[in-house]
Amino acid sequence: MSVMQKHDLEKYAEYSAQGFVSLNGIECEVIVGEGIELLEGAPPGSSVVIIRFPDNDAAMRWYRSEAYQKAIPMRHAAADTAFVLHFTDNK
Repeated sequence: MSVMQKHDLEKYAEYSAQGFVSLNGIECEVIVGEGIELLEGAPPGSSVVIIRFPDNDAAMRWYRSEAYQKAIPMRHAAADTAFVLHFTDNK
């Protein structure tokens, strides 16, 4: 899951394109939300992206892939982000 506050929409569009390319051939479900409704606390950002993988190993293979590693600097340049991986029992 990534929660972000975009500060450069043009750079974010480049990151988004590269990020989606990195998912080609990977079994996953992408859920993208451009708006969030804050119920409590300080707002963490304005956009949320959740990617569901079949297992933890698949998630880490994608994250560590050469294709996604190339996209990470684009994300850092385009937005302030919190990037979280929720591990389940299926390691």
